[in-house]
Amino acid sequence: MSNYPSYEHFATSLPRVQLVMRVVFYLPHDHSVLAPLLQRALDAYLEFIQRSGGALTTGEDPDISEATFPLTPEYWEEAQRHLTKPRFEDLEDLQEDSYWFRQLTKRGFDTWVLLRGGLSEPDGYQFSFESRLPWKKPLGYSILDVQVPMRFLDEQGPGKAHELARSLAEFLPFSTGHAGLSLSFTRGRAMLLPLLKNLLLRHPGWEVPRESTSSMGDGIDGIHWLNFLGSSILATVGGPKEIRAHLHHPGTTIEAFTGDRALISLGPAPLAGDTKLGETLPAYRELARFLEPWLLPFAPSDTWDGYTEEETRRWWRRFLEAPPEKIHDPRDG
Repeated sequence: MSNYPSYEHFATSLPRVQLVMRVVFYLPHDHSVLAPLLQRALDAYLEFIQRSGGALTTGEDPDISEATFPLTPEYWEEAQRHLTKPRFEDLEDLQEDSYWFRQLTKRGFDTWVLLRGGLSEPDGYQFSFESRLPWKKPLGYSILDVQVPMRFLDEQGPGKAHELARSLAEFLPFSTGHAGLSLSFTRGRAMLLPLLKNLLLRHPGWEVPRESTSSMGDGIDGIHWLNFLGSSILATVGGPKEIRAHLHHPGTTIEAFTGDRALISLGPAPLAGDTKLGETLPAYRELARFLEPWLLPFAPSDTWDGYTEEETRRWWRRFLEAPPEKIHDPRDG
């Protein structure tokens, strides 16, 4: 039995939905700036997952219809080359009617490296880097996104997951970042999300990642177990002292570290919550109230297939809206 009961609810109801621990950093830099750091990030990730028997075994190539390839020594070399050697510099230098200008502006990113574990099916281990388009006037973020399956948390403990996120944050020049429980859709997202309405409302600690981040504006992408604030956003919210003055939940910690950055941790382990039992995640709600002016706002375009605009809005604002009342169980007396 998992140490995370809501994992059992999801796994039993919808076995095609992968449940993972996700760590993501939004990096306000082009690939050319980040390239020297990406091999270090991949090596750090591999070192952590190998402790639990994890491995990366397949890759996808976005330039060839997202075809999947086994990570043979040759493909490993190619993937690492894409990761550490940017292919494009100023996009304005390309002819607007050229193949690559049309391709890059259509998909919204420069380079994408996606490496997964598992053979016939993904097993929850994943390393992904997507670089923003290299315009002379930069727009958006490059994104580093890594995942480990729930069994990593069960076997290694949340302390190791915290250590993984913290080790990456040390050397990545992020604007913001976060880590916590997340759903992962390798395929069928549009079909599966409508089936999750009740489960998502019941367990607010599960994240549904944004389908596209290429046009994401400036701000904080929701509230999570671990919340990383870069120097600019940290100064805007008032710094660690101001944060500590507003957060009083006993499980919340604020850690300042190199480069005038901070990590806000909401307890020793990620929580899914269970509104049926009155577990509404008060530490998450307290942080949401404080950071509300800087949270990315809900937009009608964020509405998911199979949901009304109000249903999706309610989920995006789940830590800001009044929590559902606890449902009485007759067995409680």
